[in-house]
Amino acid sequence: MSEENVPEASQPVTPEPQPVPQPEQAPPPPPEAQQAPYVPPQGPAPGYQYAPQPEQPYAPQPGYQYAPAQAPSSRTQGIGSPQKDKWVAAVLAFVLGTLGIHKFYLGYKTEGIIMLLVTILGAPCFGLGILVMAVISLIEAVRYVILTQDDFERTYVYGSKSWF
Repeated sequence: MSEENVPEASQPVTPEPQPVPQPEQAPPPPPEAQQAPYVPPQGPAPGYQYAPQPEQPYAPQPGYQYAPAQAPSSRTQGIGSPQKDKWVAAVLAFVLGTLGIHKFYLGYKTEGIIMLLVTILGAPCFGLGILVMAVISLIEAVRYVILTQDDFERTYVYGSKSWF
């Protein structure tokens, strides 16, 4: 026997690696053949209609009060800004409060007319009308100064609190 055909014990026999077949990849489509992005259809399918759904309010959240939307009041419409400065209202209440000028400034026309009429018609009665309106306007001036600007607007501009 020849020594060429006998494998040596120190060299292991390994088979040659076989090539792994690769899947064929298709070339990318040309730009004109690409599809547009999907856009979902709007509205009901042809021949169908949506059933009217009753409007349901959201479930209440813990710790929050539900306040329905309110239509803007007459004080927030028209010419000018709906925001009123508390300092202007306080000065008007202190200086011209017996005539109700601060009420007109805040948009409370009826209350301003009431204060004006009580002052004018109450003046002949020993000045009682002037005294009552002076006390009311002084209380309102102090109240305007004590409130923050946001609380003032929430209470007297956007709200409907016309007295004190």
